[in-house]
Amino acid sequence: MEMAGSGLYKRFAILTIVVMWASFAIFAAGCGGGGEKKTAQETAPPVREFTKIKIGSSANSNDVRVLVPGKFSDGSMGIFVGTMEGVYFYSFNSKTVKQLVDGEGRLKGAKVTAICQEEGGKMWIGTEMDGIYSYNFNMVKRFDEYKIQAIAQSSNGDIWVGSQNGLMVYDGKGFTKFTKKNDPSIPNDDIGCFGRDDKNNKIYAGSKQGVIVIDGPKSFSAKTGTSQRPTPSGDLIEEPGNTDMTGNTVSSIAINSKGVMYIATNMGVNRCKNFSNWSIFSSDSEVPTRTAAGIGYKKVKGNSELLSNWVRSIYLDAEDSLWIATTRGLSFFNGDNKWENHTTSTGLSSNTVNAVTGSGTAIYIGTSGGLDVFDFPPKKEQPDKAK
Repeated sequence: MEMAGSGLYKRFAILTIVVMWASFAIFAAGCGGGGEKKTAQETAPPVREFTKIKIGSSANSNDVRVLVPGKFSDGSMGIFVGTMEGVYFYSFNSKTVKQLVDGEGRLKGAKVTAICQEEGGKMWIGTEMDGIYSYNFNMVKRFDEYKIQAIAQSSNGDIWVGSQNGLMVYDGKGFTKFTKKNDPSIPNDDIGCFGRDDKNNKIYAGSKQGVIVIDGPKSFSAKTGTSQRPTPSGDLIEEPGNTDMTGNTVSSIAINSKGVMYIATNMGVNRCKNFSNWSIFSSDSEVPTRTAAGIGYKKVKGNSELLSNWVRSIYLDAEDSLWIATTRGLSFFNGDNKWENHTTSTGLSSNTVNAVTGSGTAIYIGTSGGLDVFDFPPKKEQPDKAK
């Protein structure tokens, strides 16, 4: 009888252990311990979404031409927004927009085409026809220089200005201008952009006849590509440059953390390092050609998914991926043959994209129809299912 009782006791103990383990498994599954299946939406990687930011009340104040990350007078970080009706500041923290004003009201209606903020906080604001403004959030000083297209501060603190009438540098009192006439090393007087290489303490200016390497005031050299020049007789003369760059009308320059330079021209986006080892990313385009009737155009097939060769601005993010503002939308390139394009059909306010910059994961896009923010949606807190 003792042996029979002992066997019964063993069977009971085993059954008790099995029931306990089954109960634990059910409890763990109910608490997210691996038994709960996630939906496809929960397992999919996050995707950026567009958010539209209203700048002002008029169409001109939402025609964005330039974007520059910076700091407001109260220390808040955000984006300075240059429009066809003044300068605005979009705050990252408050998500609000305020207009920059001065006591004389000079900035309120200015058509702003260039912005630079010094490391000390002072602003430089370039306009189409209203001059250049030096602005410290209280006082404004105006300089009689016109058709401004770009402003940048070099690593040694010099303020450089690009205009349709030449290259300028600020000497503490006024601007010294360099043109093709007074300095033969300047290939063209129409200066449209700057690129800053902090790693090598270099600054570059983009002109309509190549890139100008700026080693200091009165110390310039030109890097040019092959171009075509029409003659009065209706012929085209091909003029070779001193590099393998494709196109000569330079609209934007960006240098990544490894010293790789991206140069946007009228023929696409060139990539190089130290002005050698060139490659080109282009879209379908038309180029001048000699025809029986004179000078015409022929169609050229592009070699990439770039939306347009007419690039307005380039931004390199923290991962050295390229965001390209074009006249036909926004193109993204990760440097390894992965392209992504965005237009009004995917959320842009306008296909005419004039400026692009970023902060963190957010991409800020200035269009002729307003300011767009392209970022990942905020993470939603998951409910605590144990409660």
